[in-house]
Amino acid sequence: MRRRHGIWIVGLLAAALGAAAVGVHASSAAPTGPITHASTFDKTFSCRVRRAHFIGLSASSNLPPVNGQRQPGGLYLTTVQKTRQENGATITLTQVSLSARKNSLRIDLSTCRRVKHQIPLKPKGLPTPPVTVTPHHQGFDNEFCDTAARVLVRLQFKTTNGVPSQALLAVRNDNTKRRPIAFYNWSPDKVSIYTANSCTVSS
Repeated sequence: MRRRHGIWIVGLLAAALGAAAVGVHASSAAPTGPITHASTFDKTFSCRVRRAHFIGLSASSNLPPVNGQRQPGGLYLTTVQKTRQENGATITLTQVSLSARKNSLRIDLSTCRRVKHQIPLKPKGLPTPPVTVTPHHQGFDNEFCDTAARVLVRLQFKTTNGVPSQALLAVRNDNTKRRPIAFYNWSPDKVSIYTANSCTVSS
């Protein structure tokens, strides 16, 4: 059985995925554009993976404020190593991310290209039961997963007034077998996480 962790202090989160934590995620891409009123986004991408063939996945629910600043929940995927310097700190850049903020969707189109074929938004083929994250239980989850040279990423989410309120994220190898890697059912108050046996918790 894989080891799970409890609620993390924000300082520990910053170390988890090379500073891939709530409030310090960044993207190497510009915003995809404002999404207003009630709307649904559903697209699939093929993303290049680093030479070592692993990806990083992070998910969080809304967390208590830190130093008076909101800590909105989110979903974050890193497939390659990209960083930038900010106020003397090294920030990991994500390839796909969104959070419970207005117009927060970011996609690195230099690493991930849009594809027409879709993959199922279901946890079929992944171990059960899922790991559950809430503001009062764990709060945050980081995973490293072994993959093929590219992964397929399907993201579907709903917004109200530009703020994501519910999202489904499926990740599979982009090869002939298309083995499932991970499936996330996310909302700001609860995240259900299904990951393959090739994934390990980062702590």
